[in-house]
This record gives sequence, structure tokens and C-alpha cells, in this order.
Amino acid sequence: MAGDSDHKPLKPAHPAVKSLAGSIGGAAEACCLQPIDVIKTRLQLDHVGKYKGIWHCGETIIKEEGVRALWKGLTPFAVHLTLKYALRMGTNAMYQSLLRDENGDLSNFRRASAGFAAGITEALVVVTPFEVVKIKLQQQKGTSKELLRYRGPIHCAMTVAREEGVLGLWAGATPTIMRNGTNQMCLFWAKNNFDGPD
Repeated sequence: MAGDSDHKPLKPAHPAVKSLAGSIGGAAEACCLQPIDVIKTRLQLDHVGKYKGIWHCGETIIKEEGVRALWKGLTPFAVHLTLKYALRMGTNAMYQSLLRDENGDLSNFRRASAGFAAGITEALVVVTPFEVVKIKLQQQKGTSKELLRYRGPIHCAMTVAREEGVLGLWAGATPTIMRNGTNQMCLFWAKNNFDGPD
């Protein structure tokens, strides 16, 4: 029976493999969490006290708009999470490769830096524009497309770009960069220190 010293360390997965794994996880997460996200958004936008809490909000949405309304904005949310996780995992692996020293080692500081850079990348490329579209779609009441201002995610993005300029899709980018950069810096540092190296 061979001892633990006979095991060779696993070679890190290719960034494309990490991207694929991240995209599958993103799609699954979107389908499961969309109703909670719709309820959260409605509660945040409720300035008149229409909803008495999470359950009441969900029940009211179902009663007034139908159960499908709980999945409003699913398309941009699913694409957003799929692309975000693919980009996060892939760019983090790429940044880690770039930051390794001549021996192939990665210090904790460099690992955290790679995570921070991956978070900034996902915030600018995917998260901010998709969140702008998702929130605008979720705040609409009803399910009849004829009565809605935005007919879908593409129409919403085009309307925002036309009325607010293309940069309107990046409203809130600075706090999103700080949130995602810090989040991924901590995530990838902790993953290495608690789970073991990539």
C-alpha cells in the first residue's frame, strides 16, 4: 500500500474547464434563486408598504400576476450568472498563471490579487450591465408584454442605451467593482487556505 508521499499533486485544471464548470453552476443557481431575487427587488422598491414581508410579497405577486412573474428577468439573470461564473473561474485561473513566480508558486498576496482582478473583470464585463437590465425588468408590474415598458432583456438594454447612453448600462459600476473585487479576493484566498491549492 502506497503512502501519501507517493501521491503527486494534481495539476490545476485548465481555465476553460473552470469556465465550463462555473457556467453550469451559474445556470443552476439562476433557476433556483430567481423567485427570491424577484421578491427581494420588489421589497426594495416598495416605498408605499404594499408588502408585509417576504411571504406576503411572494403570495401577492402570484395572486396579482401569476406564478410566472416570480421568474421575471430569468433570461438576463441566467445569462448573467452563467457568464459571470465562467468569466470568474476562467480569469482567476488566467490571472493566477500570470502571477506565479519562476518556480510556479503563488503567494497568498498574489492569489488574493488574482481574485481581486477576476472580480473587477466580472463586474465590468458582465455583472453591472446585466444587473441594470435585470432590475429594470423586475420592477415592472404585470406579465402582459403589451402593458410593459420593456418587452424583454434585449429591448430593455437597447432602450437604456438609447435613452441614457451606452454608459447607462454601467450605472453603479464603481460599487459593483469594489463589491465583486473584494468578494473574489476573499473567496479565492479562503478557498486555497481552507480547501488546499488549485
